[in-house]
Amino acid sequence: MNEPEPIKVTKRQITMEEAIEFIKKDCGTFDAMKVASAGFIADADYPFRAPIHCKGNVIVWPPADIHAGAELGKGVVVGRYTNIMGAVSIGEETRIQGFCFIPDCVTIGHHVFIGPNVTFCNVKYPKVREGDMLKHRDGQIVVEDYASIGAGVVVCPNVKIGTRSLIGAGAVVTKDVPPDTLLVGIPERGLKLIR
Repeated sequence: MNEPEPIKVTKRQITMEEAIEFIKKDCGTFDAMKVASAGFIADADYPFRAPIHCKGNVIVWPPADIHAGAELGKGVVVGRYTNIMGAVSIGEETRIQGFCFIPDCVTIGHHVFIGPNVTFCNVKYPKVREGDMLKHRDGQIVVEDYASIGAGVVVCPNVKIGTRSLIGAGAVVTKDVPPDTLLVGIPERGLKLIR
C-alpha cells in the first residue's frame, strides 16, 4: 500500500482579503448563516470563525502562518495564530492547537497532540542577525508518533520526545524523553513509564 504524499506548502501565508475570498467561495454566501455541524455563526464581521479545508483533509484555522517548505501529513489540524517556519515535517492526523511556534529543524510524527502555546526552540543561544542564527542552530527536535505535549511546554534544541510520551503542561524539556514516559516540571523530570 502506497503512503500518501505529504502536502508541500507552496505559499507562505494568505492575506486577510484572500482568506475572506476563500471563505466566500467555500461557504457560497457571506451573509450571516448558521453552520449546523460546528454550531456557530459565520458573517463578514468574523471571517475567521470557519476553518480552511486544504488538500489531504488538512484543516488550518486562520490566521495561521505556514511557511513554504513545510510538509503536512494527511488529516493535520493547525490552530489559530500558529507559526510553522521553514522545513518542518508534520505526520498524519497530528493536531496542533493555537498559538504554537514551530521553527525549522522540527520533525513531528503521526497522531501527535500539541497543546496551545507550545514553543519549540531550535537555537540554544539566540542571536539578532539571521546569519548568526543559522550558524548557531543546535540540532533537530524530533517528536515521535502518539506523543502528547501539554499547554505551554517549551522544547529546547536537540531533543527527542519518545513514542507515546506525555509532557505535562508548562514543562521545559531540555533532554531526551524515553518512549512511554510521563514528564513534568521545570526542569523536567520523568515520573514513570506509562502504557
